[in-house]
Parts: sequence; structure tokens; C-alpha cells
Amino acid sequence: MTRENKYGLLDLKKQFPSEDACLDYLFTTLHTPACSCSGTYKRVANRKQYQCSKCRFQIAPTAGTIFHKSDTPLTLWFHAIFVFSNAKSGISAKELERQLGVTYKTAWRMLKLIREALGQGGGKMLDGDVEMDSAYFGGKGNAGKNNENLSQVMKKKAVVIGAIERNGNMKVSVVPNNGAMSHGEFLAINVKRGARLLTDSTRVLKNVAKGYDRHMVDHHNFEYVRGDVHINNVESFWSHAKRSIKGTHKVISKKYLQAYLDGFVFHYNNRHSDKERFSALFGAILLGSR
Repeated sequence: MTRENKYGLLDLKKQFPSEDACLDYLFTTLHTPACSCSGTYKRVANRKQYQCSKCRFQIAPTAGTIFHKSDTPLTLWFHAIFVFSNAKSGISAKELERQLGVTYKTAWRMLKLIREALGQGGGKMLDGDVEMDSAYFGGKGNAGKNNENLSQVMKKKAVVIGAIERNGNMKVSVVPNNGAMSHGEFLAINVKRGARLLTDSTRVLKNVAKGYDRHMVDHHNFEYVRGDVHINNVESFWSHAKRSIKGTHKVISKKYLQAYLDGFVFHYNNRHSDKERFSALFGAILLGSR
């Protein structure tokens, strides 16, 4: 990654050195300085508001955003967004608590609001060469010596389906089960019909993948690559996400798993530039707030 694509702590402090700089950024991003009455908005002294010089109408840049009614300084909010943007393996609320000097409850809420603003909605459907696979996350228990408790253990796990467009973006969804209907719904929403679909030899896609140019590798017979047919990219994502969860977050409930996966997907889809990823994260947060 070249220097112009990097974005470090010094860059953050240079761009946002004070509360006023943060507030000005929010105002210029969400509003225009010119009022419809031909007046001009100016900052109101000692308040987080801007007032028109002619009609006296006021605008609060933080209204309707994740910063609204928060006692946490904007400089700390921007620092938290910066840390989240650069933490490709995730960041825990305890670590953010230590870095910002805030309470655990505040740090947890900040990260929760940032993740909730991401999502994976919108954008074009995946096309071209698309790798698709499913995985199991979490759960408790031991299957036993002869797997006699395997079904009970698997029920406690969350099922996730993911697809990656080669040299493009990816989509990941937590689904109710690993059945054909879940795969079919995921395909219909996220992958364009006619795409070259690269999968393993799972039978659940036999009927629902009709309309796609499906190519398979047979893992049961130790076939992992045949020419350019493989699902190594999506399996690498599973490996990275699971290691990150185990190392950084320790445990994630099914209730919040989708939000955490949205964070990992965001980092993957904006992997080429730290600076662009930071801007994209801010854009998603402000757009999501609206």
C-alpha cells in the first residue's frame, strides 16, 4: 500500500485537531453554507449549531446522527471511527475503553452504533466469477467420542453464507439453516443470475443454483483446486473472521453476529486504501444516520 493510501493517527490529528474541526466537517458534509433565503450559515458561539445570517434558521449538524445527544466529545468519536476503520481483525469494547479513557458502556455503545450503520444493503449484485460457501460460527458443547451429541452441538451454532466476486466485493448473511431454501434466497438477493458460480460439491445447491453457471470442487475427494475453480478466497475469509472473533472478541452471540460480520465485510470490500476506507466508513455512518 502506497503512502498516499495510508491513513494514520497523525493524519487524523492533522485533519481533525479540535471539536470545532469535527463539527465543521459534519456540517459541510451534510449541509451547504448557503441558505435558501440567500443568507449564509455561521457557527453559533459556544453551541453545536449554525445559524443563517438572514432568516436566523438554525441547524445542528449532529442531529439525526450517531453523535446526537452524546456527551462524548466529537474528537473521541472520530478517534473511535478511525480505530475501527484500521482494525481489520476487529476491536473489542474493552480495548476502545482503554484507548479513549471512557467507560466500558460508552465504548460498547459507540462500536455498536458504528456497526449498525454499516449493513450490506444496496450496491450492485455480485457478478462474473463468484465463489460461494457456508460456514458455522460459535456454539457450545462437545460432540462426544463417537459424535453422539453432534446434532445438539450443531443446533447451537449460527449458519452463515458468503459469496465473493473475484477481484470485487463480497456479501455475507446469517441464515436460519444450511438448507436449500436459505441458499436460494441468498443467491436471489446477492448474486446475479448467469454468473459463474464456484462452489464445493454440496447437494443443497443442486436445484437452487439452476440459472447459474456452476463449477464445483469435490472436497470429499481432496480436490481443492482445478484450474481456476476453487473457493479459496471465501474460505480464507471464514478463517480470518473466526480467528479474529476468537482472538479479539472471544465470544459473540447470534443476536449480534450479523453486525460483527458486516464489519469484517466492510473491511474486505474497502481493503485497498486506508484513507478511502476511513472516508467510506464516515459516509456509511452519516448516510445510515439519515
